[in-house]
Amino acid sequence: MAVHSRREAAVLLLLERGDSDLNARDLSGATPLGLAVRGGYEGIVGLLKAAQTHYSGPTGAGSITLAGY
Repeated sequence: MAVHSRREAAVLLLLERGDSDLNARDLSGATPLGLAVRGGYEGIVGLLKAAQTHYSGPTGAGSITLAGY
């Protein structure tokens, strides 16, 4: 996952291309947002939350929150 790179520009590029699965999970079951939160990558957390809101709306069924992290 691009989050592991810790490079906001790489994450932003993937989000802009529109071929990123925001709900993808790694082998441990973590989503990109979960990894960013646990890693303390605040800029990437912001990018992912904004993208998630854009794709599913602020209260959409696919919205991710930080509550579980």
